[in-house]
Amino acid sequence: MKRLFALLICLVLLAGSACAERLPDEQLVTYYNKSVFVGDSLPRMFRNYVVNTVQKEHPDYFKDTKFFTAYSYQLYAATLERPSTSKVNLTYKGYDIALCRLMEKLQPEKLFILAGLNDKIGEKTERGMEYIDKIMALMEKYAPDTQVYFFSLTPVTAAVEKKRPHLQEKWDAYNVALEQKCQEVGAIYIDIATDLKGENGFMKKGISHDGEYHLNDKGNAIWVQTLLDFAQGEYDANRWVPIDEAY
Repeated sequence: MKRLFALLICLVLLAGSACAERLPDEQLVTYYNKSVFVGDSLPRMFRNYVVNTVQKEHPDYFKDTKFFTAYSYQLYAATLERPSTSKVNLTYKGYDIALCRLMEKLQPEKLFILAGLNDKIGEKTERGMEYIDKIMALMEKYAPDTQVYFFSLTPVTAAVEKKRPHLQEKWDAYNVALEQKCQEVGAIYIDIATDLKGENGFMKKGISHDGEYHLNDKGNAIWVQTLLDFAQGEYDANRWVPIDEAY
């Protein structure tokens, strides 16, 4: 009887592993079709990496993804119904525009947001959660069919931590709160911080552009892989099935 039970367990495990197929990257990246990425210098540099490096080898990767980014863009600016007169704004066709108005025009399937570095939002968790509430309320008003995603704050380097002790600890706490807030408001949280961290809990060596917060090509390559892995996770959880156009 014990042997029969053990055999059944093995069969179940084998069946489960057989179902968990890894999709080709060419299919996984289509998860980001009809999507918009918004944010500050971090997603702006990610966009540059995609255009200048990824798409040279894989022209179809992120081909249906739009990027609207600005150096020094703040999470606060994303909460406004009109473009700010004193802060950095996103631009659309040469004009400043508020995030909600941009989404009203584009109506994407998915919106991915990474901002907060310029607000020092990682040290102001409560305020950050208020910003998330405001963004989600505006999205409900202007683009209710768009699924909103928030990226975690990326880690800092050990050099930054040395100058600003416990900063990474605060950012980690913010990311925990952000994940919980996303669950509350119907957004989806994507953890890009973990894959960028080394064993010391700070940004891995050799992946920073400036030795502080920003990523170089190696760091952005990790970000791309994290996105592919996230899409695979959505597929494994039966929350997404790619349109099979090329296979």
